[in-house]
Amino acid sequence: MRRLAIGLAGSMILLLLGVRFTAAQGTTYNGEITDEKLNCVQNPIKAADGIKDKTACVLYWAHSVTPGEKYVLYDEATKTTYQLDDQVMVQPYVAEKVVVTGTLNAATKTIHVTGIKAAS
Repeated sequence: MRRLAIGLAGSMILLLLGVRFTAAQGTTYNGEITDEKLNCVQNPIKAADGIKDKTACVLYWAHSVTPGEKYVLYDEATKTTYQLDDQVMVQPYVAEKVVVTGTLNAATKTIHVTGIKAAS
């Protein structure tokens, strides 16, 4: 009987830890995918002559300058910038308002991206 009680208690602890971990995986962050120096959210945007489009601006800073800049999530409402650990996953959403799902490393302000979708 005692073994059963210990086993059930252990199972409950693991279950609670699993629920807590799953909840952390599902945190969402809203913002816009832009360049890490926020050149493309400024008015006027800072890019090479002739680039006036946000998407072209972000791609310019990521691919045409050396060293290239990384993509970040910029939350205009809170003026917060988050680094993104998966640059490939977020590239199709350059200059778009998005919802990023993942876990935040608060020390580095880096989101471990587990999902991304266009904001509705």
